Amino acid sequence: MKRIVLIAGFESFNANLYRQAASMAMGRCEKLEIMVFSDRDITADPVKVETALQSADVFFGSLIFDYDQVIWLRERVKDIPIRLVFESALELMSLTQLGKFAIGDQPKGMPKPVKFILSKFGNDKEEDKLAGYISFLKTGPKLLKYIPGKKVQDLRNWLIIYGYWNAGGTENVAFMCWTLAEKYLGLTFGEIPQPIETPNMGLLHPEYQGYFTSPKDYLNWYQNHVVEAFLVGANGDALQLIGSLLYRKHRHYQT
Repeated sequence: MKRIVLIAGFESFNANLYRQAASMAMGRCEKLEIMVFSDRDITADPVKVETALQSADVFFGSLIFDYDQVIWLRERVKDIPIRLVFESALELMSLTQLGKFAIGDQPKGMPKPVKFILSKFGNDKEEDKLAGYISFLKTGPKLLKYIPGKKVQDLRNWLIIYGYWNAGGTENVAFMCWTLAEKYLGLTFGEIPQPIETPNMGLLHPEYQGYFTSPKDYLNWYQNHVVEAFLVGANGDALQLIGSLLYRKHRHYQT
């Protein structure tokens, strides 16, 4: 049995939805176990979290910044073969290891823009390391097609895995776990779908399936499809219209 342990910090509200993704991923392979925790579990039930980590093949962490939790985790995940940490304290992100790729490495055969960004991880200044990391996450996926697959396959895979995670959503997290397990744990899942993309900015309406990428598109649809009946209550009074501004992941997971 291969085990992935996922710990999400600052996203405790998503823990149950990550568990749904884990269930979906495990449903396709009985040899894969995925255990999901939030950063709160580190404080509330450290023994359970530590026990899970002791036999983990993969550690995946995101948005973990609490100093005490970071130090506690560093000691317990440093020997796990595969460590993926995104958007967290530098003390944790520096443990990233995927095959032959580790944060701070500068493998041969890299395009110059990628080399420049990766070089920042070797800087003594934490602000430079953080700037390099953020730059790489923003530009890395766009440069993916220029990164030679054979020479730096693990770096490519790191970017592919981040692409699933950043896209958000239950299905994408399941696809990410399949990708990890197939490429690094020796398990087979058949064809794995590409990430289901969500725009960074968009508009939604409960009567419409999908996203509007501009206010103009939304208004064109709204004026043609939202009839008077939707805007009048049972007593004949006009209904109040409410708009909500949400962070992309909050909306994506909570519907």
